[in-house]
Amino acid sequence: MIPVEKNKQLVITAYQRIFGDLDITGVDEFMSKDFLQHNPSTPDGQDGVKALVEMLISQGVPKQKIEFKHVLAEGDIVSLHSRYEMAGKEWRFIDIYRIENDKLVEHWDAMMQMPDAPANNNSMF
Repeated sequence: MIPVEKNKQLVITAYQRIFGDLDITGVDEFMSKDFLQHNPSTPDGQDGVKALVEMLISQGVPKQKIEFKHVLAEGDIVSLHSRYEMAGKEWRFIDIYRIENDKLVEHWDAMMQMPDAPANNNSMF
């Protein structure tokens, strides 16, 4: 049996540490050495994620508490729907991770910046 609740907590903890706390050491702790990245702008492996975090830090992205609206898990897959702040703007992210041997081994994502003038009054959450 796959430990779905354990996988959810693993992904939440890893995401907060790496992208909320901007702690590069979390990459080594939570991600496999052969991490597969499906975002075409980020290279595979731990070094690709580390470079991304270093870029966020260099652009002045603040450390922040990630707000997770939805955390869904099935088998070895965990999906996050979260709020993030970059460059003074609110963003919504959907991240999907595959877990293997208590490590994040694969990632897909979609992201959207909150528009200045939304076309409707519905929240992005």
